[in-house]
Amino acid sequence: MRRFLALAGSILAFGAPAQAGDYESGFGFGISVPDVWLVLTRSEVTANASLFEDEGDGRFGSVPAAMRRAVLERIEAGQLEIFYRREGFSGSFVDNVNIMRQPADLPSTENQLSGVCRVLPSEFSRVFGRPIGLDQCEMRVLANRLALYLQFDGAIPGTTTLQYQLQRHVGETLVLTATASTQNLPRMLGEFEEMVESIRIH
Repeated sequence: MRRFLALAGSILAFGAPAQAGDYESGFGFGISVPDVWLVLTRSEVTANASLFEDEGDGRFGSVPAAMRRAVLERIEAGQLEIFYRREGFSGSFVDNVNIMRQPADLPSTENQLSGVCRVLPSEFSRVFGRPIGLDQCEMRVLANRLALYLQFDGAIPGTTTLQYQLQRHVGETLVLTATASTQNLPRMLGEFEEMVESIRIH
């Protein structure tokens, strides 16, 4: 079941972002990003990789070291794009969306979906190093394609993660993961849905 499990982390990004608006992703799709969000392309994320490995400021202190290393490896390999919200945050956590591709096929039957939804809480708990609750696990249609939608406790306590896994090709999914502080969840639900509904697959 692990092949259905996308890396679901919380990533903070600071650097020289691209403009929001209609954005053409390096992963082969277009998306509309609200003006209050800023975009880091894959090359910008890679160029700022050092910001993601600083463990001294407490931002990632509650995220297991193995997970931090896995995220950093993806960053250094240019496998992530990140959007972050430039307003309406407090403390050190910034509401964010990260995008990546992963080799996977989505559940194709109700039994497969039930199996995935059953094992994900324990898998997330193992990866995040603390008990994780799964609030939603269901199939939806996104950009005229099947997508697995998940909502669960974020890797960092006090956050919630929303995720779409969209079947791009056979054996490949596009994974869009939004993480917000729990107090900002209603706002994130609206803005993330606005983003994903605008996706244009090339």
